[in-house]
Amino acid sequence: MCGARDELTAADRRIPSASTVARNPWAVDLLSDTIGDVSPLPTLDDVTVADLEHDPYPVYARLRREAAVAFLPAVDVWMVTRWADVEAASKQPDRFPAAVPGGTLDLALGGVNVLSVDGERHSELRAPLRPSMRARQVDATLPATVERLCAGLLAQLRPHGAADLMADYFEPVSVLALAHTLGLPEEVGVATLRAWFAGLAAGTSNYERDPAKDALARSTSADIDAVVRPVLERLDSQPGADMLSALLHACPGSFEQRMSWMLPTFKLVLIGGLQEPGHGGGTVMHGLLSARSQLDAVLRRPDELVAAAVHEGLRWVAPIGNLLRAAAEGAEVGGTPLSAGARVVLNVASANRDEREWGTDADRFDIARPRRGSGAFGFGAHACIGVHFARVLLHVAVRALLDGLPNLRLDGGEVAYHGWEYRSPVSLGVIWDA
Repeated sequence: MCGARDELTAADRRIPSASTVARNPWAVDLLSDTIGDVSPLPTLDDVTVADLEHDPYPVYARLRREAAVAFLPAVDVWMVTRWADVEAASKQPDRFPAAVPGGTLDLALGGVNVLSVDGERHSELRAPLRPSMRARQVDATLPATVERLCAGLLAQLRPHGAADLMADYFEPVSVLALAHTLGLPEEVGVATLRAWFAGLAAGTSNYERDPAKDALARSTSADIDAVVRPVLERLDSQPGADMLSALLHACPGSFEQRMSWMLPTFKLVLIGGLQEPGHGGGTVMHGLLSARSQLDAVLRRPDELVAAAVHEGLRWVAPIGNLLRAAAEGAEVGGTPLSAGARVVLNVASANRDEREWGTDADRFDIARPRRGSGAFGFGAHACIGVHFARVLLHVAVRALLDGLPNLRLDGGEVAYHGWEYRSPVSLGVIWDA
């Protein structure tokens, strides 16, 4: 119900955590009593958070080989890594519900949001996002906005002959286009929007429960509230056509109730709106600039192949890597049962490189790969509502970049990636003929 706050039931509070089940003998006995005579489930206690943030793909490959699901104590989750299992579990809310007691999204965003509920509540939160994200609306308004933003940024960059495409191009284009769609005032500039993303992302990826990350997310959330409140107060009496207004007026109740109801989902949109188009753009260009023959093909046939490059880049390094779920009674993965209440990560980044689905060269960026849907935008009812927005933004931004900077190439430095919940190049240094 709009304006209502979800509360944990007594039963929720009694559920042992995944780490308890994995490490404590009494919990293993309880699990055996519940599901019968089972062998101990696999545990990867040699994997650290630092390993995952530096390069999670060797860990994912190991998991795909060795087990349908395994426990990672460092992040206190059961991880599912194979394409078929990730896709199937994503479409079973009765077995893998989105509501996770103590979930990272709810804690960092300040409450229930569109990704942490199923059923009617999910539909209520998703409905006000649709008007701004419909393909017809996106096609009618977004390309011109992105073209204008790209032209302005490229005009500033072109004389210098060198830039960091992440900080100087893709992130600014992404956050400014998103701010326009959301209805945020222009005074909320690039630096603030990037800081908001960084703070919220620290909290929503805080599976290890690092107090410093939690504090940063809470502080960022409070900053967003302070900036957005006066905008919402104006929209309360003067509704607009943007997403903020649609969220605020989506349900009855007092102003405070409606603001509390919509802000967690609004903050989620802030994260996704930068991560998938902005950070995905860096990955796409890294892939192209690292494979000269593919870049040359795109330059010869941009109308056809820019879209293929965008699609392949988002598969190759999924900007948002995980879907957090809870295990319900009777949940299993690949025939392996899970205890009720376990925190489960459905790993789309790993699924997108599953050799069973993508071939033995799944780790390679290849725009000639046969086109098929990837998991970059999720599956089922919780698939990202901004998928068309992200693809259009990326298509326009990549095309403008290739057209606007002659003989674009990497500057020779190492391209380092970071993150496992959200993953992208830390920076992407390039040079061109100025």
